[in-house]
Amino acid sequence: MRKSIDRIGRAAVYIFFGVYVIAALYLLFFMRISMWKYLTYSEYFRYNTNFIPFRTITEFAGLYRRNDKVYGDISLVNIWGNLAVFFPAGIFFPAIWKKQRRFCTFALTAATVIIAVELLQFLTMRGSCDIDDFILNFCGAVIGFSLTRLKIVRRLTFVGSE
Repeated sequence: MRKSIDRIGRAAVYIFFGVYVIAALYLLFFMRISMWKYLTYSEYFRYNTNFIPFRTITEFAGLYRRNDKVYGDISLVNIWGNLAVFFPAGIFFPAIWKKQRRFCTFALTAATVIIAVELLQFLTMRGSCDIDDFILNFCGAVIGFSLTRLKIVRRLTFVGSE
C-alpha cells in the first residue's frame, strides 16, 4: 500500500514539474514577441542588455531614476516575476534529483539553467539579457530550495525517495 502511494506521489511531482516547465517556457519565451523584424542584433544588444548588477532592480524599486523614467506597476511585475519564475525549480530539482539536495550542486545547476535562459532570450531576441534577471531568478530558486528543508515540503515532494 505504501509503495503505491509513493508511486502516485512521485508521478504527481513529475506531472507538476512538467506543467511548471511548460509554463516557464511560455512566460520566458513564447509570451514575448521576437524583435527580429524590428531591430538588428547590435540595436537589440544596446537596448536590451544590462551587465551592471542591481541597476535594473534599483531603477524598478524607485531607488534610482534613469532619464527620469517612472516605471509604475511593471516594476513590481518584473521584480516579483523574476523571483517567482525560478522559485518552483528550487523545490522541484531536489525533489526529482537526489544530487540536487546538496546546495552547491543545486546552486551550480540553477545558475547554469538561468544563464542558458538569458542567453537563449538574447539569441532569440525575446526579453532582455539582464544580470539583474539572473540575480532575481537565482534568489527565487534559492528561496524555493530553502523551503525544501521544511518537513511539510519534504513530505510532499520527496515522496518515496528518502
